[in-house]
Formats: sequence, structure tokens, C-alpha cells
Amino acid sequence: MGRPHPTRGVLDPLFVEALAVQAAGRTGFVITADLRTFEPKWVTSIRETVADRTGCDPWAILFSSTHNHCSSPAAADNSPVAVAAAEEANLKICDATVAACCAAFESMRPAEWASATTHLAAPIGENRRMRFSGGICLNSWGAGPIVPPGRRITGPAGPDSTRIDMMAVRAPGAASPFALLVSYATHPHLYELPAFSGEFPGAAKRILAERLPGTTILHANHAGGDIDIHCVHPMPDDPEAKIAWFQESAHRMGERFADAVVPAIPADGYTRPADLRHTHFTTEHQVTDPAQRPVYINALALGDTALLSIPGELFHELGRQIHADCPFSSLCLMAYNGSGAYMAPPIGFEQGGYEVMRGTSFPRPGEDPLSPRPRRVPVPMNMGTRVVEEARKLLERLHRAG
Repeated sequence: MGRPHPTRGVLDPLFVEALAVQAAGRTGFVITADLRTFEPKWVTSIRETVADRTGCDPWAILFSSTHNHCSSPAAADNSPVAVAAAEEANLKICDATVAACCAAFESMRPAEWASATTHLAAPIGENRRMRFSGGICLNSWGAGPIVPPGRRITGPAGPDSTRIDMMAVRAPGAASPFALLVSYATHPHLYELPAFSGEFPGAAKRILAERLPGTTILHANHAGGDIDIHCVHPMPDDPEAKIAWFQESAHRMGERFADAVVPAIPADGYTRPADLRHTHFTTEHQVTDPAQRPVYINALALGDTALLSIPGELFHELGRQIHADCPFSSLCLMAYNGSGAYMAPPIGFEQGGYEVMRGTSFPRPGEDPLSPRPRRVPVPMNMGTRVVEEARKLLERLHRAG
């Protein structure tokens, strides 16, 4: 899991969820998971297998992980035993995702769909970049940033994450939904414990499931590249006390999330869309080396509701721009879909900070900033704005097709 110490156990179980939707003979899938990301090779394998077993178009499958930092197994070293164990664990993730999709497909039933947007009353995701006099930015974790001599904090470098979008699915005329998809932007990690946990999103899903019995909860993370979790109190030094602090904090954030979501679940306005439309953008065909990571952006629409799967990790203001430009009445953003890098607005690279510490690069003449590149290679400073541009094109294309 990228920790200094081997994993020591499981604090709470990890899940993958799938929602199958069908209209006018077309089928689509929405997948969410308690993972750091969906690796590109997983996306290809899952997409092809699910399409083969269900007959859907492979590009009508949308992926999103919570960017959970207490998941996604990795080999502890280069020994054959460790490498084999990691491969076995990752195969289990792919098999579980396919199984969830097939189970969702086989259990489809008549349903109606409604969407809503609400805002947090208490903080969860806060902008972690602090701007100083002079224009530079530093990250603020825990006790806050170290202020350079002669400088003053002038405020956050961008907006906090307060918006929650949701889509509820229920049996026609039912009083409550049997599935609820929530979309929220933040880095979920409170603390990188050497144990498996669903982190804040896992706690939020558990609490929502308790308050909404019989409802399957899907949690999509999206444009939270510069957003971190609200720290509710100082973290203790003792290892066992750290676990108690972590669990209490995750639960508290989950309660804040559920307090905002449950009252906002639509009670009316449900429809049965007559059609399902989808479109996509990919650079998968441009990959020439296993180290390169393709870009996936794909969109699915049901009536006047759209879902958009994007790469991570866009800065939050870029995600807000996608929402602002969207021609649909409601949009659910989903990220960490197999390609990822911090993508700041161009000014972010001049301001500095953790997210852009690998520097930036400029595309060569005629080169698209979305073209595949190795994970650790600096991204072009206009990559984020290109993602926003391509997302807008896809959404406009889907809207016109409706």
C-alpha cells in the first residue's frame, strides 16, 4: 500500500459496487470502489470481460475509485513471494469488479431515476494549499503550513469542496431508493495507517446504509487534487491511539456527509428515461510502452442526467468548471478511472506546492497534452484545461444527441 511498514491487518472491509442501467436496448455500468485508483490494465480487462458477458458497449462502463490511501495492495519488496501475492490480490480486485457488474446485470428490474445536489453544513474536504504574500503556495496538513520568514498567509489558494451530487434509483412508485450514487471531491485520507480500511468514504457508505436500510450505496470521488480531509483534532503519537483517532475521525466525517445527503434524497421528480447514450475520448491507441498511462474520459446520459468519468487528480476549480459548462440539468462526476496525475490550472505550477513538485513540461508543437506519458513524468501545464475542454465536448455531444 505504499507504506513504510507492511500491512498489519484489516480495520474494515473494502468494497466494489456496480450499478447496471438499461434503456432502449442499451446497457451501461457505473462502478465505484474502495481503491486508490483503477490501474489501466485493470480497466481494459474488466471492460472487455463485462462487455463480453453482458453484450454492452465497452465504453458504456464508467469507473471511479475513492482514491483511498488504505487500499490497493502492492508488493512489499521485489521477492517472488511478494510479487506473486500482489498479483493475486490485484486479480481478486478485477474478478470482484466483474462479478459485481454481472450480478447487477442479472438483477436488473424496472426502475426510475432522480437526481439532486446538496451542500455540506460542516466541513469535510478543505483546500489544502495556502497562499502566501508573494504568491507562493504551500500545503497545509495537520497543524498547518510552516510560514516562511517575512511572509503572511493570505488565504486558501482555491475553493473548499462542499458540493454533493447524488442520483437515486428506486422501484417505480417506491418510497425509498434501492441504490444511491453520491459524488464528492476530496482526498479521503485522514492518516496512512498500515492497515486496510475504507477511510472516510467507507465510513460514509456504512452510515448511509444504516440510515437507508436496503439501499446499495455507491461513492464516486472526483476533482479533489488540491482538497484534503478536515482534521477534527490532533493526532496522537501512540500507534494504538492513532487507530482509535482514525476510526473516530472517519466516523465523524461520515456522519457529516450522511447528515447532508439523507435529507436531500429526492422524494419526487423520478422519471424512466427512454434512452441511454454514451460517448468517450481515449488515448489508449497511442500507448507504445507499458510505462505509459492512457487517458480515459467517458460519459453516459439518461434523459437530462449525465455521468462523466475523468482522470484523477484535477484541481477542484477545474471540476467546478466542468459543472459550470455542463448542458445537462444534473451531472455526476467520477474520477480515478485508470489514468492519473495532478492536474492544476496553469497558475498552479507557478505557485508551487506538493502537487506540482515534479515540475511541469510544455507540449511539443502539435503534441496533445493528453497524449500518453509515464506516470512519473511531469505533466504539461495545460493538461487539466484540456481535460475540461474534452469533457465539455463529450457532454455537449451527448446533449445534442438527446
